[in-house]
Amino acid sequence: MLPENIPTVTVTARYMTPDGRPMSGTVEFRPPALLTHAEEDLFLGGPTRTTLDAEGRISVVLPATDDPGWNPAVWTYTVTEKLAGLARGGRTYQIALTTALPAVDLADIAPADPAAPQYVAVPGPPGPAGELGPQGPTGPAGAVHSVNGHTEADIVLGAADVSALAAASAGAPGGVATLGANGLVPAAQLPAGGGAVASVNGQTGAVLLTANDLGALTRAAGDARYLALDGAPVTSVNGLTGEVTLTASDVAAVPVGQGVLLTGDQQIDGAKAFVVPPSTTAAPTADDHLARRGYVDAVSSAGTWSPSSMGFSGWAFDPAAAAAPTPQYCISGWVYLIGIPLHAPTTVKNLVFYVPGYVGGTLSTTSSYAGLYTDAGARVGLTAGLSTLIPKTEGTTVVCPLSVPYAAKAGNYWIGLVVNGPSPNTNGPAFSRGAHVGEAPGGSARMPGAFIRHGRLSTTGQTSLPTSFPIGNVVADSNAIWAALS
Repeated sequence: MLPENIPTVTVTARYMTPDGRPMSGTVEFRPPALLTHAEEDLFLGGPTRTTLDAEGRISVVLPATDDPGWNPAVWTYTVTEKLAGLARGGRTYQIALTTALPAVDLADIAPADPAAPQYVAVPGPPGPAGELGPQGPTGPAGAVHSVNGHTEADIVLGAADVSALAAASAGAPGGVATLGANGLVPAAQLPAGGGAVASVNGQTGAVLLTANDLGALTRAAGDARYLALDGAPVTSVNGLTGEVTLTASDVAAVPVGQGVLLTGDQQIDGAKAFVVPPSTTAAPTADDHLARRGYVDAVSSAGTWSPSSMGFSGWAFDPAAAAAPTPQYCISGWVYLIGIPLHAPTTVKNLVFYVPGYVGGTLSTTSSYAGLYTDAGARVGLTAGLSTLIPKTEGTTVVCPLSVPYAAKAGNYWIGLVVNGPSPNTNGPAFSRGAHVGEAPGGSARMPGAFIRHGRLSTTGQTSLPTSFPIGNVVADSNAIWAALS
């Protein structure tokens, strides 16, 4: 027997087939694993199983689930119906038994989900209200702490508190005027005299003033006397204001009489230097005409052979002046220098020699060359190997093209020549040369420090032409080899 202090609920149910016959089987009520009732020092657990009687009925007394002594406090029974004749033997669902209903029928407390044959537990009716809890702490003060300096509980503000005039002062003497229904100040609130204008500039009635009444100018008179706002857009000239008088220097100009005129006659005093000298391509037709240097050079040597007569741009000397009893055979590894002047800018494409004889095939294919040097010793042009340029011959002009043409300015140049291979030297190519006496030919006559017309480098055993050399390494040589540029 359960202790009397544990409330109970009588649970009944009846099961029948659709045709009215009583069903058979059992219904099991199972609480959670173990329940504790602290007041009664009781553990409660295990199923309670009841068998349907001959009418398909059950009746069982079970402890109520909402008694405050239970631990856990909230729990339900698991109801398992095991009935004969059902496809799966029965169903399982949860129920809660409340002390408020001492007798219940399973048909009333086992609600079904209308969408599926599943039953869900539902809470019983609400229990009685609990006792009132203790009062909480005082909350923070409201957002408003004062109004216009007032902090009392019941604040009453007056017009002065909000910097306003009292309503009683509206329309009263010493107060403020009010507006009538027409939006105007009523006459009663106006000062004595009515506030009307008595006269304007001595005129009364409907006054219409003119410019003359105001001592002013009419618009036409003002435009005639004064400058309009947009009548003088210029505020300064070249940084000058007021009465401006400009000079030639103010406008970056040359004063009259100081510039050279492009047309017309003009007297020019003093020496003038041209940044770009004047030039002409036409031959002069009068004694006072400008003439190009090429024209002067041509006419100055009239009746004589010149390099241009033979198709050259310049040469070491007239080849007809070569008077050596024997030609020049070059010593292997020596760098010979042949001076040639250019009197005008020209593009040098070829270095030219005259070879009076050569047996052929004795020059080295990799160490015999000719090249062009400036009077500062810088190489500005180079030929291919001379073994491919000088043929076997008993006398011919040999033209040696530069690998890249050189745009030469007017000035003195050297043709550099290095020969390797012939042994003895007389097996190599012979080069036409000028007359010579002693260590240096007369053609090398010059002032001290002047350009060496015929020379060689002091260093021997060379197999190529240097890209440059110091002028101090040039020594005068007796071998006045003839050469030309074209």
